[in-house]
Amino acid sequence: MPTGSCDGSGSAVTDMVVAPEEGSAHVVSPAIADDDRVFQEYLSNEPSNRNRRMIRSHPTMGDSMPEARPILFNIVPKRGQREAESRLLAQSHLKGLEELVAPYQQDLVDLFFSKVNICFPVFDEFMFQRVFTASKDSMSPSLLCYVYGNAMTYWKSSERLMTVPAPEQRSAWLHAEDALNAEWKSTPGISMILSIILNLCGRPSSHYLGNGVLLGMAVALANSAGLNRDPSPWNLSPYEKRFRIRIWWLLVIYDVWSSWAYGTPHRIRRSHYDVPTPTTEDIVGPSASNEHTAGASCFVSLIALTQVLVHGLEHVYHLSGGGPNTEEVCSDLDSLLVIWEDSLPDDLRRPIIRGIRLSGHGTANLRLAYLSVKLLICRVQLDWDNSVCRDDISSRHYVQARRVCEDIVDFVQELDEASIGGFWLPPTAHSLTSATTFLMRTALRSRGSMRNPSLKFARTMVDTLASYRRLYDFDIADNCLSNCGDLIDKVELACNTMDPALADWELSLLEGIDFTALHETVHY
Repeated sequence: MPTGSCDGSGSAVTDMVVAPEEGSAHVVSPAIADDDRVFQEYLSNEPSNRNRRMIRSHPTMGDSMPEARPILFNIVPKRGQREAESRLLAQSHLKGLEELVAPYQQDLVDLFFSKVNICFPVFDEFMFQRVFTASKDSMSPSLLCYVYGNAMTYWKSSERLMTVPAPEQRSAWLHAEDALNAEWKSTPGISMILSIILNLCGRPSSHYLGNGVLLGMAVALANSAGLNRDPSPWNLSPYEKRFRIRIWWLLVIYDVWSSWAYGTPHRIRRSHYDVPTPTTEDIVGPSASNEHTAGASCFVSLIALTQVLVHGLEHVYHLSGGGPNTEEVCSDLDSLLVIWEDSLPDDLRRPIIRGIRLSGHGTANLRLAYLSVKLLICRVQLDWDNSVCRDDISSRHYVQARRVCEDIVDFVQELDEASIGGFWLPPTAHSLTSATTFLMRTALRSRGSMRNPSLKFARTMVDTLASYRRLYDFDIADNCLSNCGDLIDKVELACNTMDPALADWELSLLEGIDFTALHETVHY
């Protein structure tokens, strides 16, 4: 099986797994050995000893095009003493975190794979567990730190850990960040990209500016590593091709959804990559359990939904002239979303479209992401259609946007404990804020009417999220509660008071929450 290596050098399995004085080496099958070598190279923070790596493209059968030029990667040289010092420093932070969670390191790794990786597949579980057990020292310290840190979010859901007092998660994140900073000063590689992705997965998420900086670093590293190119025709092993494709799409997901949440343009443009979207079979093998297959299917659907969102964001952030007609954009977005809905597998269609039986791993997160895209489309229609007066709350586009916001409130109300404690993509939390502020905006414009359902929905959202935060430590509620928790009281006062003297105050309040770009959320 070709591996893409020009020569036989590199990290041999026996050298990486077992030191001579620690025991006898055992031969493994060529297929596993090849995958193992690739996996360890990607998870290690040690640069390869090779100076260059050449990758050639193999033409497909019947392809009359000339053979593509080979792709040559240069290996960035080590930085001498600074390299060694940085690695030792990163190892020390990993040691500090492991002392914090000892003796439950393996439990946390298992928890990470059962809660996060099953529907947001950063790693191949078999390979990770194998390397973690046999040669953990070869793995990136920051990568392990972030695996532990992410798993600690689900500490109380583990039957083995629920009776053990949970260590302070903030200390774990500090160790992980320090390890990442130390590794960045050495020679960053693909393991650094994975560490940053896991950093962005971390909950609670609050450092939006810092997350944006890290995301920019990850995108730059990914482009320099050629992850933005389709590896299908390259002379790499099938395992390495699948791994590269998966890493790229994990990064695209975070880039796009962070753009949606934080109100900043996404960094990855569709014209800058040609990586194919993975299939469920690319992520899990034919012998995978139904649970793992369902989680992989949910991830593939999230990738497809992210591609719909990209089209909407490109319109939102388009500043120069000559852009497409807004009416055409709205029609295209509606069509793309319908196509996505029709592409959902049978086991996901009812949970995602109708919100019924959100029991599978990642399904609640995907349902919220779906409603978020629907809300964005409504906002594009509402904010950019010059034929509609946005003060007219009875307009078709305004009513459509309000209905989606009400659907988001209903979705939150109907969550069960298992869904609340499941996987959530942190940026999607901003849709809760967006829906609530839009409902408050509508409530203020409906002031004086006998019935004000938007006000009731907004209050229900805030009260429900506050209850989830108190009962289940649901940090996804934090952004909405911090931005809308006090504001809802003022809006209720304004709506329930008929004093005309409040008119000026109402207008100033509207100016504070009526954001017209992407959605009404407060960015830090």
